Amino acid sequence: MKKVKFSRVFFAVCCVTIFFFGIISAVIYSYSKAIPPLSQLKEYEMISGTKVFDKTGKLVKLFASEDRQIVHLSEIPDTLINAILAIEDDNFYNHFGIDLSAIGRAFLANISKGKIRQGASTITQQLARDMFFTLQRNFSRKFKEILLAIEIERSFSKDQILEMYLNKTYFGGGNYGIESAAQNYFSKSAVDLTLAECALLARLPQAPSFLNPIYNYDIAVERSKYVLARMRDLNFISEKDYARAINDTIEIRKKRKKKNSADYFLEYVRKYIENKYGTSSLYSGGLSVYTTMDWELTNFADSVMNSHLAKFEEKMNYDIKYEEFPPDTTDFDTKYVQSGVFAIDPKTGYVSVMLGGRNFNHSKFNRMIQAKRQPGSAFKPILYTTALANGFTAATMINDLPIKVIQNDTVFWEPKNYFEKNYGLTRLRTALKHSRNIPAIRLIHNVTPREVVKFAKQFGITSPVYPYLSLALGATELYPAEIITAYSVLANGGNKINPIYITRVEDKSGKILERHFPHHSRVISKELAYVMTNIMQSVVDGGTAAGIRWRGFYLPAAGKTGTTDNFQDAWCIAYTTQLVLGIWVGFDDNITLGKGQAGAYVAVPPWPYIMKRAVHNNSPKDSTGKAIINKSIYEFPVPEEITIVAINDTTGLIAKPFCRNIYNEVFIKGTEPTIISDTLSYNFEPIGKENLSLDTLFIDLDKWK
Repeated sequence: MKKVKFSRVFFAVCCVTIFFFGIISAVIYSYSKAIPPLSQLKEYEMISGTKVFDKTGKLVKLFASEDRQIVHLSEIPDTLINAILAIEDDNFYNHFGIDLSAIGRAFLANISKGKIRQGASTITQQLARDMFFTLQRNFSRKFKEILLAIEIERSFSKDQILEMYLNKTYFGGGNYGIESAAQNYFSKSAVDLTLAECALLARLPQAPSFLNPIYNYDIAVERSKYVLARMRDLNFISEKDYARAINDTIEIRKKRKKKNSADYFLEYVRKYIENKYGTSSLYSGGLSVYTTMDWELTNFADSVMNSHLAKFEEKMNYDIKYEEFPPDTTDFDTKYVQSGVFAIDPKTGYVSVMLGGRNFNHSKFNRMIQAKRQPGSAFKPILYTTALANGFTAATMINDLPIKVIQNDTVFWEPKNYFEKNYGLTRLRTALKHSRNIPAIRLIHNVTPREVVKFAKQFGITSPVYPYLSLALGATELYPAEIITAYSVLANGGNKINPIYITRVEDKSGKILERHFPHHSRVISKELAYVMTNIMQSVVDGGTAAGIRWRGFYLPAAGKTGTTDNFQDAWCIAYTTQLVLGIWVGFDDNITLGKGQAGAYVAVPPWPYIMKRAVHNNSPKDSTGKAIINKSIYEFPVPEEITIVAINDTTGLIAKPFCRNIYNEVFIKGTEPTIISDTLSYNFEPIGKENLSLDTLFIDLDKWK
């Protein structure tokens, strides 16, 4: 009878056990479905912001809500690791994800206090919680955390877990990871931290905002002493080390943000992505943005510009120099001489360099796309293109004689050439080569300012341009990137191209969200573009931009310098078949650069060095790393409808046999001269010939239309 009763009891116990085991198994199974699968654990990536790549596919920026610098465990000193273990999980290398003995101690401590005062989460549990769950305190979240911690321990080694923890954990002040915290609190790498500094950082994860040493220094230092005591008790440090660290002075040195040459370009990308996809997508959406930026060339250009302008500042002895500007100052108006560099591929529109200033940390204002400046003589190529399209040629003679502009019977403008001299009859090519102002005004007077405005729009100028005579001298305000991009029309054989900064954007799964392709539109004939380019080659070969040649750049190039009234702006915009490169120099508050400081002296010098590096970067290399330059691709292609005629350099007409001053001039077929030169009779039609005997051209605006 007793045997039967025992059997029934045993059976009942087994049933109850199986029942509860089933319930527990069902609960575990149910919760296990809510934790990430093993594949996701192995593919876990600590950064999920927007990645920005340069044109080669190099990662150059991460826009993320977390300031994190990933380091390997081998790069973290044992002292720091031990400090973390001492305060967070001294049994880390012995447990399987949860520490039963710690749970027991915490249970007894909390019972004795009558409330929850002590936790027992292991480092693995904290990693599980921080990676995948909210901080909401309930049984469900805690149980999932335990299950995930066990799964993590099964999937990763202890060192891998510790490395993830040290790179993931929040240390206050926007710093995620131990390296970021070390850099931003002490301006040093984690490997260089003292014992006292290690103890302070180890304490932060328990109350990262409250213990932030920048705001609560005394409390943070006091609490760090408990970490030192724990390290001593665990024999991680000696009594002597403990005593020294306790009395060690901890100095907080907030990290100064480093200058990044690409920041202006990256800021353009940041604004674009944030405006189109939203702040959340920018900082945590896992987007990938592929840009046209040439990272290496951008850094090189920045270095060249700052080196050049430092010497320029020293020569001019300005009151405020770049090197003397307070490093932590942020201002729109930086007081020191500023500059901008913009480089664009004329065939694709890909922008490879955009430097909007000398230091983004000083001023985030992008002077290439946000500041309007007068282009001065850098605008003249648009005027001269207009003239060529309206019957003029490179050989047309222009009277370089004084001009007086009258209104209401009063002379209100008497334009001058740069050296305040007049040169009489001058060929159009020569006038542009030496950037003479009087011939330019005579040209715009002849073709009309409205016609020039029309061509400016065709070249891609979208800023308002008004039809005044002074437009001939660039007296209008344009964005620097705007006028530099306009030169692409000439470099690209008459085709306008829109600037492209981003080639494509992908979401975190690799799906392409947008893609940008080059788009061409013909705005002038290829023959007209070639003649204009050929004339502008004279500017580089022996005109105002000749400094490009004697500074060592010998590949075919065309361009123009520019200087505005009172020497407020200095320009050099020049191009090869492969790249349009523009440089601007000036002050934010439009004060003068100094008497005589024209574009030829201020903006030209850096141009050849930057362009030489661009050519080197884009050319194949031999076994020694030397660039193999295919010079043929830099020759400007000659259209079929172009002819070359030997002319008399003095008259612009066909040269007589054995003439000494012969120039082989380029013409669009049908526009070449047909009259043989006779320098004695002046049987040609110079612009302004009707005023030859008067010496001065009077333009009465009340009568002139």
